[in-house]
Amino acid sequence: MQINSINNILVSRYQSSNNIKRQQFVNSPIQADSVSFTAKAKTQKLNVDMETANHVAKALSTSTSGYRAEYGTDKFNKDIVEVLSLGVADYAIEAAKITGDKPVVMIGGDTRKATKDMIPFVSEVLSKRGVDVIKADKPTPTPVFAQAAKDKGIPLSILMTASHNPWSDGGYNLVTDAGAIAPPAVTEKVAEHIIANAEKGEYEVKSSKEQGKVKVEDLYPQYKKDLDALKEVNIDWKAIKDANIKIYYDGLRGTGNNVFPRLMKDNGIKNLTIVDSGKKTGPNPTAANLKDLGELVSSNRSKLVIGLANDGDADRFGVVDENGKFITPNDVILLTAYHLSKNKGLDGAIIRSQATTGALDQFAMDRDIKVMQTPVGFKYIGEDIIKERAEGRDILVAGEESGGLTVTGHIPEKDGIIAISLMLDLMAAEKKPISEILKDAKASMHSQVDIVAGDQSYRPGEKDQVMKRIDGYYNQTMSQDNPKFSENFRVDVDKTLENEKLMKEYKKGGDGYKFYMTDGSSVLIRKSGTEDKIKEYVEVVSDKSLSSHEVRERVAELKSAADNLIRPLS
Repeated sequence: MQINSINNILVSRYQSSNNIKRQQFVNSPIQADSVSFTAKAKTQKLNVDMETANHVAKALSTSTSGYRAEYGTDKFNKDIVEVLSLGVADYAIEAAKITGDKPVVMIGGDTRKATKDMIPFVSEVLSKRGVDVIKADKPTPTPVFAQAAKDKGIPLSILMTASHNPWSDGGYNLVTDAGAIAPPAVTEKVAEHIIANAEKGEYEVKSSKEQGKVKVEDLYPQYKKDLDALKEVNIDWKAIKDANIKIYYDGLRGTGNNVFPRLMKDNGIKNLTIVDSGKKTGPNPTAANLKDLGELVSSNRSKLVIGLANDGDADRFGVVDENGKFITPNDVILLTAYHLSKNKGLDGAIIRSQATTGALDQFAMDRDIKVMQTPVGFKYIGEDIIKERAEGRDILVAGEESGGLTVTGHIPEKDGIIAISLMLDLMAAEKKPISEILKDAKASMHSQVDIVAGDQSYRPGEKDQVMKRIDGYYNQTMSQDNPKFSENFRVDVDKTLENEKLMKEYKKGGDGYKFYMTDGSSVLIRKSGTEDKIKEYVEVVSDKSLSSHEVRERVAELKSAADNLIRPLS
């Protein structure tokens, strides 16, 4: 049974019905009652007003990865989780009508309080609607969960995680049977169900005989089996063991702690030291948050030593070299492409978000590899991976600068576990420290590429006003011939407009503003989908003959011009 075709049918139905203009709802609160009874069926009332329902539906359908907000507030609470879960239940019921099967949804999530509190409640809501539930037996990494969703062929599953966000946040994500974060067409369909349920103000509760059954499963064994079956990638665990690499691992108190050490143990790798810094730093594997890890790694004088980390749901990675220096996600993606191409003899497209390094383009050009660029958000990358495979091709690597990647043959979703495992595999193959391998990977490139990222915080409502100001600057710049962005950088108008058109093919309204310079440098400015911030990504391409001082000056100049664009209103 091709479950993927079920999602296609559902999406097709949605796209047809969505052409009908929905009526405007009055934003009046719905009074809460526990349970009411009618002669026909038992129903349960919803305590969500239309303003909240519209907010949740819009956020779910437009965000880069699910719905996130601070737990225990009016933006993330039991009532909101209930209406989200009913939307998923309706989607599952609609899918089951196509196959003739009983509806089923898998649920799992991370280690945060919001997840632990809400998963039993989500299970109860689904069961009341007659949906069978497969529940992960412990906090589970996103990639392990996504792989299980694909293996089981479940049309839509619920993954409760706020990923790398602060511990205080709650998250509600949707995963498809392709093993990917749900694309916009699917989340928009769920959003439609959310609005419909809120409009009714209640939902039917099935009789005890009709309610769904709950089954608890350990999802790790199948994930390991699937990793072992990736013959093209072929992680050589024996070589890693024989290389005697000293490994320091920081799961940042997230789900990676339930999988990566277990994976190492199952493959006979014992040189593993667990670091536990998540409570102090939060679950985001940034350079700042991995300082303790870097100090531990640099103090170990083994020939081969490395620091590895994952974020709260282990879809992102962090890597620290033998000197305690943080290796940027952009460079980890480059190292992965280098390893798969050189040591594994693989090829295929490279897919990257527009915020991810153009150094991958240089790498690909020398090897006649296609590069595809998407908006920020792995769901867009995942869609392109699925399309490539549907046409009989596969990727080499796909990734984004925020610390996520996947590889050929694997799920079309970020996997921080396989990312850090491949760094060990690379060191075992090259028998060199990771910093030396990175130098080798960059040695053949004809230019030096430097990236500086930053962001600016704003008062509530100010972010959109600043974006309007940037929009005016963008339109004015695009109307000029050979316009200046700063003293020594000029905008390539044709390339900039071409990229704008491409982004709008993926996403209505595009993905911020990316200015390409005539020398290959670029500036991307886009607003955050989850915070009152605007983010900037400054990439400077320099001739290798320039001194380090000259390169720093170029980077500083372009970043200063970008900073000026995103400055607060006052």
